[in-house]
Amino acid sequence: MRIVIDMQGAQTESRFRGIGRYTLSLTKAIVRNRGEHEIILVLNGYFPDTIESIRCEFNDLLPQENIRTWYALGLVRECEPENTWRREAAELIREAFIASLQPDVVHITSMFEGFEDDAVSSIRVFDQKVPVSVSLYDLIPLLNPEHYLKPHPAFEQTYRRKVNYLRQSSLLLAISGYARQEGIDHLGRHTASIVNISTAVEEIFQPLILSPLEKQALWDEFGLTRPFVLYTGGADERKNLPRLIRAYAQLSPELREAHQLVFAGKIPEYSIRQLQQVAKSAGLCSGDLIFTGYITDDKLVKLYNLCKVYLFPSWHEGFGLPALEAMSCGAAVIGANTSSLPEVIGNEDALFDPFSEEAIALKVTKVLTNENFRQSLIESGFNQAKQFSWDRSAKIAISAFENIINDKNSPQDRLPVTHTLSNQLAKVIPADISEQNLVKLAFAIGLNHPQTGKKQLLIDVSQLVQTDAKTGVQRVVRGLLKELLACSNNRLQVEPVYATTDEGYRYARHFNSKFMDDYHGPLTDEPIEYQNGDVFLGLDLQHHVVSAQQDFYQQLRRDGVQVQFVVYDLLPILMPQAFAGAFPEDAAEMHSRWLAIVAESDGALCISKAVADEVGTWVNEHEVERLRPFNISWFHLGADVENSGPTRGIPDSADKVLKTIEENASFLMVGTIEPRKGHAQTLSAFEQLWSEGVDVTLVIVGQQGWVAEELIDKLRHHPVLGKHLFWLEGISDEYLEKVYAASTCLIAASEGEGFGLPLIEAAQHKLPIIARDIPVFREIAGEHAFYFDNSVSHIVLVKAIKNWLPAFQSNNHPKPGGIPLLTWERSCSQLLTHLGV
Repeated sequence: MRIVIDMQGAQTESRFRGIGRYTLSLTKAIVRNRGEHEIILVLNGYFPDTIESIRCEFNDLLPQENIRTWYALGLVRECEPENTWRREAAELIREAFIASLQPDVVHITSMFEGFEDDAVSSIRVFDQKVPVSVSLYDLIPLLNPEHYLKPHPAFEQTYRRKVNYLRQSSLLLAISGYARQEGIDHLGRHTASIVNISTAVEEIFQPLILSPLEKQALWDEFGLTRPFVLYTGGADERKNLPRLIRAYAQLSPELREAHQLVFAGKIPEYSIRQLQQVAKSAGLCSGDLIFTGYITDDKLVKLYNLCKVYLFPSWHEGFGLPALEAMSCGAAVIGANTSSLPEVIGNEDALFDPFSEEAIALKVTKVLTNENFRQSLIESGFNQAKQFSWDRSAKIAISAFENIINDKNSPQDRLPVTHTLSNQLAKVIPADISEQNLVKLAFAIGLNHPQTGKKQLLIDVSQLVQTDAKTGVQRVVRGLLKELLACSNNRLQVEPVYATTDEGYRYARHFNSKFMDDYHGPLTDEPIEYQNGDVFLGLDLQHHVVSAQQDFYQQLRRDGVQVQFVVYDLLPILMPQAFAGAFPEDAAEMHSRWLAIVAESDGALCISKAVADEVGTWVNEHEVERLRPFNISWFHLGADVENSGPTRGIPDSADKVLKTIEENASFLMVGTIEPRKGHAQTLSAFEQLWSEGVDVTLVIVGQQGWVAEELIDKLRHHPVLGKHLFWLEGISDEYLEKVYAASTCLIAASEGEGFGLPLIEAAQHKLPIIARDIPVFREIAGEHAFYFDNSVSHIVLVKAIKNWLPAFQSNNHPKPGGIPLLTWERSCSQLLTHLGV
């Protein structure tokens, strides 16, 4: 059975009240107890700020692909009459989206939303077949129209229309026996169609042992100066707060001076002003009442634990969740003797007449002056709270869902969603709708019903599309991209994509045709389309594009697309001096900004364990706003050049150069010439060796980088250039392969690397390695390289070469054959495993 749950009860302002807490808690319990059933949660895209928190709540309970987001057009709140057609269109769009998920049953967590916000709820406006269940909290406005409906005609119209939806539902899940009976009595429903599943509280609501420092910190935060009576909840008419304040004012002066009355939770400012005026009129001082404002669950639990008594005077509740929370925390609880509260509190001695200020005052006085009575309330309440369980509620709900499934709801009865939706929308959309609104409407429907079919792996190659910078990163991008493209199959479509700082992501179709040697003329690069379950991989490194697209990555995540980035290194942050002057802006700041965006995503795929450790340290040391866990994993790079989309071309002078390299003991360096790569130190070492008559050759392969002008000038005019010194600038991969084959040893002198691809390439050519002793080189080469101390002195390298040469001549040098070699295919396989693709 596929159960689709509409989660808007946890998205609107209700998320700050009992409905929001109930929605999350019950849904999590249903997910925990689903057995073989499939659960899909649907979210309203009008509330983007709530989506990530809900995804976080279910992170370890439900695959993220089972959380779906739908979109409609513009403002739909019903308090504004001009929104009527948009609201009617949104009702059709929402139900069509849910129908496209092919549910066996749909559950709506809160029907009475959408008057002052953009929630959308309806039944049977599009789908007439699938059974729909609704949570029934109460019918308070229906039963108290003079308070809630008659003064607000527009709201009354909305409310009564939604009451009719309740009557059309297949099932109502009541939160208490009292709420169930209300439904039976006032909705004309037969008893079997309304089920009491009750309510419970989360495990966080429990007795705590708080230190004196913790207590004082809480008192200081909320301005508490003495023991307190606690209330938490809303402030509407039925909550009875003015009568509570006047009753509190009737306490003896001694009790009032010894206690404060605390209102915990979000209460509208206008309500606070009204309540403060009531207090003033009743003779209370400004310090007698405390309004905490919005409060986290952690702090609410502490308040429950510290209060002298929890007081719940509401004269009409569907359940009364705060009372149960307080009892679960070991608070003494007293409450009204009306509606559902006797059912929840379960102790007649704890009840009072909510319409009598005197009765309320007497009960409060008894609790505050009779410790034996207070302790009896604590004990009875704590035992009563144990009778309620979310798992029990969930199992009853699932059983009720199973009971309403019927044979008519079979796949052949499903609606042809998009075609039917178009026809239905035509009936509600005004004839004079603007072209702009039509475009927005089409865009929303496109997001809800993507035509891509297969799951997509979207690979960001924004830098490579613009230009192949021929850096180490670009070689990696080419190598992995070629293998990733080969992974497309009947379930997965691999798509290179790119963006600029000014425009959003597009499919890189034109680039891809050239990259795969399948170019037959220009292709159009269309804007990307994505769907829930797709994966976005930031493979290329383009700081400015990533910064420009930061909000889009979060949009992808809200819509169920996994977003991860390959992290090559943290060198600009860890070695800022090596990048001074490399970019128009500060390299460390630029890379930190990029890494902060990466840390907002779902994960970092690092090219070595060393980099993964560095990323972990950075994330722990920096505050990055995120809710779901950040996954840091690592893989190693391949090095088979032939499978990396190698560049081609060998100059006429190559034969002479290669012959010279082969004739001597030639030491090869591969990498861009920049300060951290150790070229200057290595050249100084070889100059000393040459001065001592040591017959060795230094071969440098790499383009000119930043802050290297002095060294470049020295290379270009070196007296042994072309004899014992060769600088091969910007050569092709094909030529580099031949240089590897002709050389005697690789020197890896870099002071910092994310991986060290030349070590793997050297090992593939069975070329011995002399490497600086840094963690990442140890990770890659282990005991299969000859290491020199991590010092900037050229003397350490001179000694290393002098020690290595006789060892090499006697065949006692470390052999590179033991270095694990990866092909790009295997590297790609590791990457895909971490992505879960």
